[in-house]
Amino acid sequence: MDTVENYRRFLDLETATCQIDYKAKEINYKRTYFASYPDNAIVLHFSSDAEAVISFDILLNDAHSSEIKILDNSMVFRGKLDILSYEAQLSIKHEGGILKKDNHQLSIQNANTVTLILTLGTNYNPVEADYIGYDATELSSIISNQMSSAYSKTYDTLFARHVSDYKSLFDRVHLNLGNTNPSIPTDQLQLLYNKGDRNTALDVLYFQYGRYLMISSARGIAMPSNLQGLWNDSNLPAWGSDIHTNINVQMNYWPAEITNLSELHSSLTDYVFNEAVLQPAWQENATTLGAKGWTLRTQCNIFGYSDWKWNRPANAWLAMHLWQHYTYTLDTVYLQQKAYPVMKSACDFWLSYLIKDKNGKLVAPKEWSPEHGPWQDGLAYAQQLIFNLFENTLKANEILGENNSYHITLKNTLLNLDNGIAIGHWGQIKEWKNYKRGENKKKKQHRHISHLIALYPGNKISPLLDKKYSDAAIKSLNQRGDSGPGWSRAWKINAWARLLDGERAYQLIQQALQNTTSASTNFDENGGAYQNLLDAHPPFQIDGNFGATSGIAEMLLQSHLEKIQLLPAVPKAWSKGSVYGLKAMNNFTVDIIWDLDLQTQAIIHSGSGKICSIYFKNIANAKITDNNGRPVPFIVINNDEIKFPTSKGLSYTISELK
Repeated sequence: MDTVENYRRFLDLETATCQIDYKAKEINYKRTYFASYPDNAIVLHFSSDAEAVISFDILLNDAHSSEIKILDNSMVFRGKLDILSYEAQLSIKHEGGILKKDNHQLSIQNANTVTLILTLGTNYNPVEADYIGYDATELSSIISNQMSSAYSKTYDTLFARHVSDYKSLFDRVHLNLGNTNPSIPTDQLQLLYNKGDRNTALDVLYFQYGRYLMISSARGIAMPSNLQGLWNDSNLPAWGSDIHTNINVQMNYWPAEITNLSELHSSLTDYVFNEAVLQPAWQENATTLGAKGWTLRTQCNIFGYSDWKWNRPANAWLAMHLWQHYTYTLDTVYLQQKAYPVMKSACDFWLSYLIKDKNGKLVAPKEWSPEHGPWQDGLAYAQQLIFNLFENTLKANEILGENNSYHITLKNTLLNLDNGIAIGHWGQIKEWKNYKRGENKKKKQHRHISHLIALYPGNKISPLLDKKYSDAAIKSLNQRGDSGPGWSRAWKINAWARLLDGERAYQLIQQALQNTTSASTNFDENGGAYQNLLDAHPPFQIDGNFGATSGIAEMLLQSHLEKIQLLPAVPKAWSKGSVYGLKAMNNFTVDIIWDLDLQTQAIIHSGSGKICSIYFKNIANAKITDNNGRPVPFIVINNDEIKFPTSKGLSYTISELK
């Protein structure tokens, strides 16, 4: 083997491009890989600074062992699983050199440049009764057309189209935490970080990595990111790489709205709409329980099937995502056609399934607090989610001006519904309504914090609402501890951010970035991140990456209380910085430049023309100007909160924040 020098492999988050550079026999080689959304193709490009030096063999393998067909300059395989047909086509373009074939592979010899183009797909269609959109012959035609279109373009054109498309999403948000870009590889940066030399560049990288992962996995067909996302490399992955509904699939979409990737939310929200409204399985789940509407179990797939333990309140949790998309976009057409039907049907389930407890309160019967403890009536997990569902559906009903009788039903139900927020005997948020044994164990730690839905991602527990309950949430979180699998640590980042404790949230970020090499299933220890910064449950799960990204965003900006909280949980390590392009409810885009020792400035871009409420310490002393530098009058709610009218399309600078 030739001696290789200056070997460098990297992923460029700015362009979503993987590149390998190295030097051999005084020749510099470069390999560039990217997955192009606009051209539906994966592209691999091989080049060098010399001519006639690129030679290699090309093989294509199918994990299901279908036959590989070798053509003059391409390879094809196709097959059929239990339900879906699939096909992949690989074509080769080269400048110079010779392309040869045999029965097993293609070989390129002495080329100047080589470009491999891979197009592939299935005939899955989520709105068809059998989930099949067309037969294998039509699928083959579609893949061939994709290949023909991509093949007709030059490599430079393919690359430019890919980068332009990707940057239209990625470049919406810029973050700096007083850091400079490091000159060392990521694994070394992580190692130093773990030893206490915490360059905040790694915090920025982890945040933007999550956005890259979302852009890379949440576009196209209505198929949500699953436990391992597109990065699953096994036909027998952990937990079947399923759509897990008691935290994991929800966490995959936590960054969607706040990090300015709103349209990517649709691969989850459309999936929920299709399964809850168009397809029969989730409605049949409700029917088997003698109820209306729709519900589901914990483990789901893309064909409406769900199994393992009942997770009936997940209908409310998934509906929360559809409502959240509306609150950020204010798209009433979407609310009318997609979100409200899903939310109303979920309410219909609970209207037909709730029972009264001994105090006359409406509660969900025989529910669970994932993933431990007894099954019992009126658990915090269920009640907090159901209360959130009814409250949001009532708001949607009012916005849309829907029928008055259903409005009355929702309102009366809310008045009698247990909200699931109660304080236990040692000052904690109660997890079980009537269960004492587990809660007596104050040191009992567990990966799930299912009884704190009202803190995050809900909005009923906050220090700005009632410190009695936020203090109880602190006690519950302290009981749970900071260890656990990677996604659990990410969940807790968001929870501590909502409690306005930046130092504790940052401590969890540090733990989420703790290097691990373990790939064995472990629920409580070895959570963290691998050297490539993918989240370790362990084994690998993608949810922790998305949860950490949303948690960092929550430390910088919150709006769940329908007021924009600027820098609500910034730790001392981030005392200086800037962020551009985060989103807040009511279609506001927010830029913040801060130096906590001196002064902070925020710019609010109004996409709605709604009244803007801002919360920041001593903001009553601030100044606001519009695009033209003219003073903008504002109403002082208290020393830390103001509000002012906005016009759609205009920007407002808030200065002299100290």
